[in-house]
Amino acid sequence: MSATAQARLPFVSLSWLSEYRELLLTMLRRELRVKYKGSVLGIVWSYVYPLAMMGVYTLVFSVLLRAVSIPHYSLYVLLGLAVWSFFQAAVQMGTSSIVANANLVRNVWFPRELIPLAIVLAQAFSTLIMFIVLVPIDLAIVPRAASTFLLAIPFLLGLLLLATGLSWILATANVFFRDVEHLMGVLFLPWFFLTPVLYSLDGVPGAAAHSTVIHVLRYANPVTPYLEGIRGAMLEGRVPGVVLLVYTALVGPAIAVVGLRLIQRYADRFAVEV
Repeated sequence: MSATAQARLPFVSLSWLSEYRELLLTMLRRELRVKYKGSVLGIVWSYVYPLAMMGVYTLVFSVLLRAVSIPHYSLYVLLGLAVWSFFQAAVQMGTSSIVANANLVRNVWFPRELIPLAIVLAQAFSTLIMFIVLVPIDLAIVPRAASTFLLAIPFLLGLLLLATGLSWILATANVFFRDVEHLMGVLFLPWFFLTPVLYSLDGVPGAAAHSTVIHVLRYANPVTPYLEGIRGAMLEGRVPGVVLLVYTALVGPAIAVVGLRLIQRYADRFAVEV
C-alpha cells in the first residue's frame, strides 16, 4: 500500500478488497457450494425454515394465544425471521470460521479477514433471495409501502456491516479463546427472544410502564434498530425516526471498522494459535 493510501486510512487497510477480490469470490463460491452440496432443492431450503417457523409462531401467538394484534402478523414474523436468520447464521458461523479453516491459515498467507467476510456474504446471498421473493408479496399486501420499501436497502447494508464487524471481532477472539463460539451458541437463544422478531416493543403490555426497559432493549441490542427500520419501510410505509436513522448509520459501520482493525492487528498470530 502506498504512503498516500496509508495516510488516508490510518486505522484500517482496505487495499485487500481490490487486491484479493478474486480470492474473496472464490471463497464465496466455495461457501455457497458447500452449503447446498448434495441437496436436491438447493437454495429452496433457505425458505423452508423461516416459512415453517412463521406458520408455527402465527398459529401459537396470533391464533391460539391471541397474544399479539399486529396487522399482517405472518408477514411481520417472516420479515423478522429473515433478518434474524441472516444475522445469527452469519455471526455464529463467522465466529468459528478462522479456527475451522486452520489448515488454510497455517499453510497459505492471505488477508485473514476474507474468511469471515466470505461466510457473511454467503448468508447475505441467501437472505437477498428471500427478500426478492418477499418484496412483491409485501407490496401486494401493503400497497402503501411502494413509496418506502427501497429504504430497506440501507438498513440491510448496515446490518451486513454489523454482522461482518461482529464476525471479525468474535472470530479473532475465538482464535485465542475457543470458548467464544460455544458462548455464542448459548447467547443466541435469549438474544432471539430479546429481539422483537415475534412482537413489537411498543406493543407489549408493559411498554408504557417500563419505557426505560424498552429503550434499553431497543438500543442496547444492535439488531433491533435495523429490524425496526426494515419493517417500517416494508410493512408500515413510513420513514423511521431521526434517532433510529442516526443509530443505524453509525453503529454498523463503527463495529465493522473496530472488527477490521482488530482482526488486522492480530492476524499475524493466527497461524501459530490455530
